[in-house]
Amino acid sequence: MDILLHTISLEPARWTPLRVSRPLVELLPRLARSKFKQLEIFEPHLALAPDEAAIREALKANGLEPVVLSSYLKIAGGPVDEFQREAGRLIDRVHAFGFRKVRLFFGPKTDLFTERLIELVSRAPEIEFLLETHDGSLADEPAAAVAVVEAAQCENLGLLFQPTFFEPEKTRAQFAVQKPLIRHVHLQNRDSACGFVRLAEGVIDWPELIRQLPAGVGASVEFVPVGICAPDEFDLDATLAEAEAEADFVSRSAV
Repeated sequence: MDILLHTISLEPARWTPLRVSRPLVELLPRLARSKFKQLEIFEPHLALAPDEAAIREALKANGLEPVVLSSYLKIAGGPVDEFQREAGRLIDRVHAFGFRKVRLFFGPKTDLFTERLIELVSRAPEIEFLLETHDGSLADEPAAAVAVVEAAQCENLGLLFQPTFFEPEKTRAQFAVQKPLIRHVHLQNRDSACGFVRLAEGVIDWPELIRQLPAGVGASVEFVPVGICAPDEFDLDATLAEAEAEADFVSRSAV
């Protein structure tokens, strides 16, 4: 299993209006000294950067490969011309960086979402698009998420699995329904109060799920507990060390 680092794990301002507390280009030399050589990149790390070309150069100079772009494109949230303009920008960014995959969020359960999704995916058949099973969308119904992918009938469209609800039985049921369409996984875990914990300590039995994944499915270390903090408390070295330990746990679980 290929295990990527999601750069959102290195961004303590991820859920604040600031979004980015430190430019990604400054983090890459330290990241290059970690065991992670393949990345999923948090789109604001690119979109809010003063110079995206400098990031591309730094990725190459540090031997780091951008594999997944974690996008926040609003598929059904605005007028059609705005969607088409933003979709074009997304595809241009993917080609410029050489991303092979794009993470998207599910939108509402509407015909408009499905129509625009098919339009986007069909425009770039060389890119693999992954719909994340995040809560607060039609992914709240596991079978509805499957139905959207199946209705699209696009070979380059699949699911990016994470537990929609951090409850063991619900997650097992979700995984069973979605397993044939899973092409990537976001690794995080929670305790019974939904607080972030290490993968081995939470309510989701990740070894059980990992051993059942289809061949070739990769994963991204998305959040580690030590990195869930205020920007002025963030410790890059500690976060990377914990992420490496989590990747080791996943590697052992996959055997």
